[in-house]
Amino acid sequence: MRKNILLIIGIVFVVNSIFMGLFYYFSENFTIYNENKKQEIELSKNKNIINQNIKETYTITDIQSKIIDTIKKISPSIVSIVISKDLAIYYYADPYAMKPYIERKKKKIWGGSGIILTSNGYILTNKHVVSDLDADYSVVTKDGDIYKVDKVWTDPILDLAVIHVVDNKWNEVYNLKPAKIVDYRSKINIWQFVLAIWNALAEYSDSVTLGILSAKWRELDENNGSLYVWLYQTDAAINPWNSGWPLINILWEVIWVNTAITSEWQWIWFSIPINKQFIKATLKSIQKYSLIKRPLLGVKILQLNKTFAKKYKLATYEWVLVQDVLPNSPAQFAWIKKWDIILSIDGISINKDHPIIYNVFTHNIWDELELTILRNWQKIKKEVKLIEF
Repeated sequence: MRKNILLIIGIVFVVNSIFMGLFYYFSENFTIYNENKKQEIELSKNKNIINQNIKETYTITDIQSKIIDTIKKISPSIVSIVISKDLAIYYYADPYAMKPYIERKKKKIWGGSGIILTSNGYILTNKHVVSDLDADYSVVTKDGDIYKVDKVWTDPILDLAVIHVVDNKWNEVYNLKPAKIVDYRSKINIWQFVLAIWNALAEYSDSVTLGILSAKWRELDENNGSLYVWLYQTDAAINPWNSGWPLINILWEVIWVNTAITSEWQWIWFSIPINKQFIKATLKSIQKYSLIKRPLLGVKILQLNKTFAKKYKLATYEWVLVQDVLPNSPAQFAWIKKWDIILSIDGISINKDHPIIYNVFTHNIWDELELTILRNWQKIKKEVKLIEF
């Protein structure tokens, strides 16, 4: 009996010793594991913070590099437009001469900027830059090459013009570098960076300013034969001598052409939104008709507002309301009616990125469009064949 008791006590002691040893081993190692895990987590957090800081540094550096790269790529596509005119210069043979000697000389009177559209000499600028029929125009590239302007086409609606250049012997040119124009479907965001590249005071080429796109859909009350609607506003600084310069994004895509500066306040500039399809339609019209012909849809429209959209439970206020339909117009022939709401053209929604006039102007006369309209809360599709404005 005594031996059994001692045996049981011994077994209990051994088991207890083993149990205590295992407990000590696992708890110690588990604690060490937890501490190591905590240290690894802290180290990982520190690494993430360090990596985040490095990433932010790289991002700033990348933006700077992107801006420099953009300027390098776009600047060969920007030209100076020199405007010269024969002027009468009065000379007096002596201080007492009553009748002056008159000599006519060609002198530079103004300057502007332009954007190369094609390698064979088509350049975009403002209509008001080349509006003087008695003046002579020449173009100077970034490299200092001088070209003569042999043809000028002006837009009947917008403050835009296209000129064509030849060399000094009136031969065709084929070596110009066209600018990259933004695609019509590209999204343009307000508050994004924009760059202006121009020839300051028609003297200092490669002048660059960086700004912000402040707003879309601006309108100006100007009265010089052009329509100033659905403009973009920026604070990228320029001066009055720089009409025709482009505004570009940091992907070196031209997205607007300067058109006007507000006379009431400084540091506010307005630009016409252009795009690849718009330019293509413009050049096609020139090549086909030797004129810039814009198509006519034939509707008088009213831009909706937030109050109207909310009242009638519309998805957006960026669509347009048909106020009236012109007689014998494409809209009338397509049975577009007063109070219809135009939602889209060829599947592209009418909005701040795609105002209706610039959507229509991406087409040529006799092109067919598909309009989606809202009538009595029903969506209807209409085929419209455009005519000349």
